[in-house]
Amino acid sequence: MARDQKNLLAELRSLISAVEVSARANDAAKLKTQLKLLGAWIKRLIANSPASASGLTEENADLRKKLRASKTSFDSMISAYRGILDAFDTFRGTIDIVQRMKRLEELPATLASIRELRSLHTLHLTLDQDLFADRIPKGIGHARAMALRERLKQFSPAAHAPRLFLGQVEHIEHPGFFLGMDDDPPAGSCFIFALEHKYLHSKIIGVVAAYDPDPKRYAPDKATDFLSHFCNILSCTLITALEHAQLEELTVRDALTGVNNRTYLERHAGRILDFAARKNLPVHLLFIDLNGFKKVNDTLGHEAGDMILVAVAQTIQAMIRKYDIFVRLGGDEFVILLPDTSKDMASAFVARLRQTLADIHVSQVCALDTDLRISASVGISRHEPGQSLEELIHAADQRMYEDKTEAKLGPAGPHPASPTTTPKRTGKVRATP
Repeated sequence: MARDQKNLLAELRSLISAVEVSARANDAAKLKTQLKLLGAWIKRLIANSPASASGLTEENADLRKKLRASKTSFDSMISAYRGILDAFDTFRGTIDIVQRMKRLEELPATLASIRELRSLHTLHLTLDQDLFADRIPKGIGHARAMALRERLKQFSPAAHAPRLFLGQVEHIEHPGFFLGMDDDPPAGSCFIFALEHKYLHSKIIGVVAAYDPDPKRYAPDKATDFLSHFCNILSCTLITALEHAQLEELTVRDALTGVNNRTYLERHAGRILDFAARKNLPVHLLFIDLNGFKKVNDTLGHEAGDMILVAVAQTIQAMIRKYDIFVRLGGDEFVILLPDTSKDMASAFVARLRQTLADIHVSQVCALDTDLRISASVGISRHEPGQSLEELIHAADQRMYEDKTEAKLGPAGPHPASPTTTPKRTGKVRATP
């Protein structure tokens, strides 16, 4: 041959190395270029080689063998790359699902989506009941902070925080508690990870756990970088959602009584009224104004008046249904929106409400010796299609005023509907702070 054998082998190795580097980098364009260069080099070698036909055949066979080995290596790298890419896509998809969650009410659907995406047999979340209180949605586990700490003692100190356990379920106590199961699973594997508060790293806000009947799916020697990162993002998202809920409550809650305020009514009533209009369902609104409240304030002081307002709000709150809307407009005025409620049902409720509020003893509520009493004037209005919330409130307010006037005049006085005897309230309904 025209050139030294060692130089030829060096050139071949260089070309093959360039092919392998392109394959590892998954650079299709560069790989194609390198393969063309290799092919051109082989053609030049064949054209310039005076070797015998048998030697050329042997050399070509060796080249083909090397090319096959290179292709096998390339296919293996492509397969590994695709596996990594699939795992990354699944990881990214899981994180995206978590980060899309803005409200705690979305938590069950979020966990269900993660369970489906990662083909998990069981995925369960247990939250600190003392921290999240009544904001924990249905389907999510909860436990008092003390009970949670007691259950976690078996893992303390955690070897790989926030990792608590990764292995077969029979190696831990009461796995059913962490997995949301009434009974402990007899076999299989699970992982249990602690969720740390993003501001108070020593505080555990909950525990996330997964289970699979396969005892090898969650093995102790498996890498947990993804799980740790997932748990960190989940815990941060949960605290953010909790803060959002707390902030939202501040905007829709009456600071004194703790019941909802007018903002809450305006935010949610429209949806109820639209639905009722489409389905032709009756909706009634009650406008409540306390009688005798001003005298309590003037005689016993504003602190006593505040106590009465709290007592009234708590009393009414205990009477309404879960889907009714009860708000304090301001001062001693309250509103109740009663969906799917007929006129007879609304009237019966008003009669019961008047009696219940009349039974409130000012002396007991305020712990003062007084004969003062309170009662309620109530106006009822039925929602008509196309009627705005403001118009509905105003209609009920007008009827409440008629009810109050009738009570002052007594049974012998003029009929409250008479325009000559009953003054009308005009203008927007006030919302006294």
